[in-house]
Amino acid sequence: MKAAHWLVLLGACILFLGGLVHLLGYPHIFPVLVQAGIEARLAGALKTLWALFTVDLLVLSPAFVWLSRQANGRSLLLWLALIPVTAAVLMYCWIGPFIGSYLISVGAGLLVVGAWLLPGSAAS
Repeated sequence: MKAAHWLVLLGACILFLGGLVHLLGYPHIFPVLVQAGIEARLAGALKTLWALFTVDLLVLSPAFVWLSRQANGRSLLLWLALIPVTAAVLMYCWIGPFIGSYLISVGAGLLVVGAWLLPGSAAS
C-alpha cells in the first residue's frame, strides 16, 4: 500500500472516530438546551444538524477509503474532502479551538494530502 493510501486511511479513520465521539455526545448536549429554555423548533434544528454532521462523518469515511482505491477516484475524493475541510474551518470560526475542531482538522488534512498524492486520472 502506498503512502497516499495510508494517509487517506488514517484521515478517514480519524474522521470516523470523530463521528463516533460526536454520536456519543448526542444524548448529553440536548438536556442542556432544554434547561437553557431554547425554543423547541430551534432545539429540533440543532438536533438535526448534530445528527447530520455525525452521519456525514460516519458515511463519508468509508467512501473516502473506497475512492482512494479506485483508478480514477482522486478528483472525486478531493472534491468530497471539501466537506470536512469546510466543517473544520467553520468550527474554528464559530466555535473556536477545541478537541473536535482539532480532530476534524487533522483528519481532513491527512485526507487532502493523501488524495493529492494519489495518481491522477488516466485522461490527464
